[in-house]
Amino acid sequence: MARKLAPIFAFSWRAVVALLTIEVAAVSALRYFTAMAPPPSVITDNAYAYPWLAIHVAGGVTALVLGPLQFVRAIRNRWPAVHRASGRIYVAACMIAAPAGFMLALGTTSGPVASVGFAIPAILWPIFTFLGLKAAIERKIEHRDWMLRSYAITSNAITLRLMLPFAGLVLHLPFSSAYPVIAWLSWMTNLILFELYIRRNRLTLASESRLAAA
Repeated sequence: MARKLAPIFAFSWRAVVALLTIEVAAVSALRYFTAMAPPPSVITDNAYAYPWLAIHVAGGVTALVLGPLQFVRAIRNRWPAVHRASGRIYVAACMIAAPAGFMLALGTTSGPVASVGFAIPAILWPIFTFLGLKAAIERKIEHRDWMLRSYAITSNAITLRLMLPFAGLVLHLPFSSAYPVIAWLSWMTNLILFELYIRRNRLTLASESRLAAA
């Protein structure tokens, strides 16, 4: 039964990630690059909103959209040139969005706890991405692991937007109290989940290698 449900589960969570990615990317584009959906004051009141907000959003949305495609095996196997080209754009987008995000972390109006909570992933993001790029150039198997960690930070944009309404509508927490906590919890949750997946995948590969050797 578990084996029969596994493909359904895999398809379901991938579909959810795809839908959330499209939703966050579309809302961000409308909110920050058009007048159709004005951004919340907690964002626009940032001391460094101009010019860093537009730069961060442009780079972040690009990385968010391209990130999942880097892990699609069919693209890697059938169109390796597409994988490499989109990977370069992903790396460039992260390297642009991260320092802009760091500046926004320094300028947040939500206090020092939120500031540090946003600054840490802004520092980890380019480090993970660079290590993934370095491993790819050196053709090391760790390339995928570092890129997964990089995408864990990239997809913080999704987790943050899921946690905020949950805190308000379900837990009934005031925004001023929830926001600084979510500034930490969103990216930490992603990193923990992705790290568990990476370690589980390593154990699976090691087990398959032992069986093949036997």
